[in-house]
Amino acid sequence: MYIIEKLLKLYFKYSKKEKPIIINKDSEEVELEDVITCKHHFMPIDSTNLIFACSKCGYLVTKKRLMKEKKK
Repeated sequence: MYIIEKLLKLYFKYSKKEKPIIINKDSEEVELEDVITCKHHFMPIDSTNLIFACSKCGYLVTKKRLMKEKKK
């Protein structure tokens, strides 16, 4: 029974190979803003107010780092 289970697991493992994601380079999509050039507007992403994300580009920072940047 053990051998049959192992053979089935191996069969399913190799039969369900993940297909690579294909990105069409011809499609014109809006380019995301670069994190470096973005004029960040940080908002809290949870009720604890410990992690903030930029509403424009999605850049994540902690509250501690955000407070250091405001002091400068």
